[in-house]
Amino acid sequence: NMRIFISSAIILVLALSFANAQTTLSNITVNGQAYDITYRTDVDFATYETTIDDAPWWQGTAKAFADAANVNNLRFAYDTLTIGGNDYVLYMDSSNASTQSASYASSSDYAISAVAVPAPLPILGILPVVGFLKRMRKRQRA
Repeated sequence: NMRIFISSAIILVLALSFANAQTTLSNITVNGQAYDITYRTDVDFATYETTIDDAPWWQGTAKAFADAANVNNLRFAYDTLTIGGNDYVLYMDSSNASTQSASYASSSDYAISAVAVPAPLPILGILPVVGFLKRMRKRQRA
């Protein structure tokens, strides 16, 4: 009986963790810079508001991020407003990237963060370093 209970509890925890899965889009290029964009599905905006409003798309580039990500219903929130006591989120997604949209600050698929991906070292830029290291090794051996 205890085994069945523990197995059921583990399955329940795994099911809940996959229900609100965090997903990352890798190497999405926006205005010449590559980003890894993290989003969560069925997230209440208020839960991640402080993370989202630190994201690079918060003021000004939400359209560029929505166009580059090109994921249906993935919202790039860029501002909030209150009308009649109700909180709204202004956002762009791939389906409305030419117009502004607003919705209640409720559950949806929100991009929550983006991390700039460092550019690879250019091959020609690393060759002098390799040559310098070889010369240093020769000097140490001598």
